[in-house]
Amino acid sequence: MLVFVIILLAFVVSGITAKGKNEFFADYLCPKNTATINAIFSVLIFLSHGVQYVTLNGPLDLPYFTMRAFLGQIVVVSYLFFSGYGIMESIGKKGKAYVKAMPYNRFFGLWYQFAIVVGMYFLTNLAVGKNMKLSQVLLAFTGFTSLGNSNWYLFATFVLYIIVFVSFSVAGKRHWFGADLTCLLSVVYVVIMIEGEYLPPRFYNTLLCFPLGMLYSLMKPKLDQFLMKNDGVWITAFVGVLGAFLYLSQNRNQDRWFEIAFYLVSSLIMVLFMMKVQIRSSVLDWFGNHIFSFFVLQRIPMIVLKEVGFGKYPYGFLILSFFVTVFLATWFDMAVEKINGVLFKKKIKG
Repeated sequence: MLVFVIILLAFVVSGITAKGKNEFFADYLCPKNTATINAIFSVLIFLSHGVQYVTLNGPLDLPYFTMRAFLGQIVVVSYLFFSGYGIMESIGKKGKAYVKAMPYNRFFGLWYQFAIVVGMYFLTNLAVGKNMKLSQVLLAFTGFTSLGNSNWYLFATFVLYIIVFVSFSVAGKRHWFGADLTCLLSVVYVVIMIEGEYLPPRFYNTLLCFPLGMLYSLMKPKLDQFLMKNDGVWITAFVGVLGAFLYLSQNRNQDRWFEIAFYLVSSLIMVLFMMKVQIRSSVLDWFGNHIFSFFVLQRIPMIVLKEVGFGKYPYGFLILSFFVTVFLATWFDMAVEKINGVLFKKKIKG
């Protein structure tokens, strides 16, 4: 497994450009940069999912599992933070019209793609002879249950879209009020989940990264003005956030809120890093352009290959699953682009 991580790092390192003394990337949160960061984590997510289907205990596998255990849900914080940031930027530019269109353009636009994916997993399970309860199948279309697919992230996203729509429908043009209300309702949701223990922690422990991204969007002009004064200010901020990260990493298992804070701080480290370092890679660009499909479809080949006995060849299993997922993602996004052309006036991205 360590070999796969090294290959990924090679693509990352080969594409790095760093700013010089007292210089910063003004466009560090532009769509191209955020897509690249998401692409890196999407590959790590693939590896994390893949090892759930095979047995790996070689000398080069153990370091990977140590890294995987440490990262935990860090691999998804960028998805949530950038999504929150992007939605706030869109609301700032388009205002009430964007909020009004959210139920159709954002919620339905994501849900129908997810519904197609759930249907694909349903057919996959039928093909391999897996039994499914009717309630499980129906709830799978909400993300509450799973048919083998990754569901919690979509469930959390649907919840967040509802919260944002309600918050900004109430707030109107008062963007700060809308973002604060989104944050408050998100915290209330997390508290209910923690106290009631209704769902596993993964359903909510990174969810607050989304409203954090929204707040960052609103504060970005002033933050950039302060943090980009010189390297001394940036380094002080980075060291401070890094110290909080290291402290929380040692204590995140003691309390659920420590764990949540750990993921929030992780997203801030990522953002500070992006101010000084930019990554460009044509390979990562592909994954950045197929984030949703690569993420949600990767378990299909894993399920099939595991069922037919290919799991006893773990490295071959991972390689074949990877390329089949790339094929499925390419096909899926081509189909979605055509469907979007019918359902929406403008192409939207899941």
